[in-house]
Amino acid sequence: MEVAPFQTGYIYDFGGNVDGGGDVSSQLFHISGGLPLYKNDDLFVALAASYQLHSYEFNGGPAGSFAGLKPWDDVHTGNLGAFIGWKITDKWNLFALPSVRSTGESGANFSDTLTGGALLGASYKFSDTLTIGPGVGYVGQLEDSASVFPILVIDWQFCENLSLTTGPIVGASLGPGLAIKWQIKDDLRFTFGARSERRRFRLDDSISNGEQGIGEDNSIPVFGILTWQATDHIQTSFIAGVGLASDFLLDDSNGNRLARKDYDPSPFIGINLGYNF
Repeated sequence: MEVAPFQTGYIYDFGGNVDGGGDVSSQLFHISGGLPLYKNDDLFVALAASYQLHSYEFNGGPAGSFAGLKPWDDVHTGNLGAFIGWKITDKWNLFALPSVRSTGESGANFSDTLTGGALLGASYKFSDTLTIGPGVGYVGQLEDSASVFPILVIDWQFCENLSLTTGPIVGASLGPGLAIKWQIKDDLRFTFGARSERRRFRLDDSISNGEQGIGEDNSIPVFGILTWQATDHIQTSFIAGVGLASDFLLDDSNGNRLARKDYDPSPFIGINLGYNF
């Protein structure tokens, strides 16, 4: 097992029209990395941290519309967690990923942006080309019920240059998903996949009568990633895709729904730089 590589990148989302008038676009900057704390033949422990700045720009829209309200702008997400992997036998592995996260708009009270979560699971190595196993995830949500969901770990190389995986995918998103990886040659790989994304964050008090409400952005990004392994340690990825089934939610400080608006499919492009330890 290896600690997650150092990564940094940028994604520009061209956005689309928002129900009720107006439109939205966004930019995402992210940086993440990990630090091994302990490693032997059976146990691996690493510390992981990440930061995202998601800047939204709402334009147009008549007075009183969602876009015209300009409900939020810069949203900051910081995550601190650990990866624990335990090799029980040559076939069975256990893993745990506890974490604490802060997600809030500029100006939100830090203590009101915090949530916790964890992923727990096991995997079984059927062969050199197939590893599969069950798990469960728990993610706390601001002023909402925690999300509890099943996990299926898959790492399946079903032919010489093609594999199917549910593992981490460079710079794509935060949510669960599935991807096919095509190893074109030793230093070039193409990945095609889709993920489910839910971003829920604390707002400042600019639109909630002095109370810090909740914003939420949901979508299913479908993407392609071309990755070039420049050296043994350095890689560059070019990302393009489109966000589908997208909507915005706006809740008050107690989690009561104030508004829900769909927005059009939104194409995005980006670049990611990674350093593998």
